[in-house]
Amino acid sequence: MESIVSRRPRYWWVFMLQGIILLALGIYMLFAPISGFATLGFLFGLAILVTGIFEMIRVVRDHDQASRAWHMLLGVINIILGIILVGHIGTSETILRIILGLWFVFSGVSLMSFSRLTGPNWLLSAGGVIVVLFGLAIIFKPIFGAVTIDLLISISFIVTGLFEVVLGYRLKR
Repeated sequence: MESIVSRRPRYWWVFMLQGIILLALGIYMLFAPISGFATLGFLFGLAILVTGIFEMIRVVRDHDQASRAWHMLLGVINIILGIILVGHIGTSETILRIILGLWFVFSGVSLMSFSRLTGPNWLLSAGGVIVVLFGLAIIFKPIFGAVTIDLLISISFIVTGLFEVVLGYRLKR
């Protein structure tokens, strides 16, 4: 355990670099929301493409015949979908927006169902309705959805970047 702790400070700059990159990306997305959302759409497609490539690598290295065909199919689907999404950023943006919007809708419905379990609770019910409406707005109002997603992610990048920089600074000392 001691050797791991003693090595850690040598890599303080990795945290610092990650933090600076996240800060820069978060600030960029905050001040250029439309192109920032397009970047997210591209990265979403790229992540699916890379996942498919790694799935295929795993299939080649894994000799378990029982799951090999399934994982090969999954890898091929991810690669094809990734290529399509990287080539068509608008489609990536739409899918990303729909996924996040549906997540909010399901979260709102969940809140409303918990309000029934805990007894009449108007605050949970109202919160659930607001969250469902927010999710539907993200799905059906493309500009609202894009700006909302961009804002949420840019703020999380900025906060994470700040903490990474602080961690890097503390590890350096």
